[in-house]
Formats: sequence, C-alpha cells, structure tokens
Amino acid sequence: MAIAVWNSRFETGIAIIDSQHKALFDAVNRLADSFKDGTAKTAVKDSMDFLVKYTVEHFQTEEKVMKDMGYPKLTSHMAEHAQLVTKAQELQGKIAEGKPVTMEVSKFLADWLKHHINEVDMGYVEFKRGQDRK
Repeated sequence: MAIAVWNSRFETGIAIIDSQHKALFDAVNRLADSFKDGTAKTAVKDSMDFLVKYTVEHFQTEEKVMKDMGYPKLTSHMAEHAQLVTKAQELQGKIAEGKPVTMEVSKFLADWLKHHINEVDMGYVEFKRGQDRK
C-alpha cells in the first residue's frame, strides 16, 4: 500500500509542477516499497539516489516558476527546500555508507511532501491565482 497517495488537494494547476509532484509521490512510494519488500540494499540506495536527484531538479523548476511570477516569499520557500535537500542528502549518505535506515525515512519524506505541498506550495498557487485575476 502506498504511503504517499496523490489526490486533487495536491494539485497546483501548474502542469509541470503537478507532474513533478506526482513523480515525487511515486519515488517516495518506491522507496517505501523497497523497505517493505526487504529488497537488496541496492534497491533502497537506488530509490533514495533517484529521490534526491529528482527533488533537487523539482525544486529548481519550482523556484524558477516562483521567481518568474514575482512571488514575495521566494526566499523563505527556498530555505525550506534547502533544509529538505540537506536532510535527504544526509539520509542518502547513511545509506551509501551501509548504515541502517528504516521505513521511517519513507514516512518522513511522505509527510514532508504532503505538508509542503498543502501548506507551503499553496501559498504561491494562491499568489499566482491572484495575479491571473488582475
């Protein structure tokens, strides 16, 4: 069973962002599945490596969208992105070193993703909608 389930409440209305968010949900679920299935450490490592790489790419896209729209909270939004990247890279490093990590990594990432979209990303979505009405 997926731990990060996509639904309409996560839709921003920005096609590229929604597509990337869906891919991040899928990546978190693949990581969770690799823990649940007890697959080789390489599966966990590969899942985490993809997730970190794709998260960085997504944040770059999202930050460009916010910059282009003149979003006033861009700096604080970028700071939250940087915190997650740092945490994800720390987890990636632990996995690469063969240190034990648990399913809690997947739960943390799923919870962070859902919170970030609903609470933080929707700020720039509302800003954009306001701009579109002008």
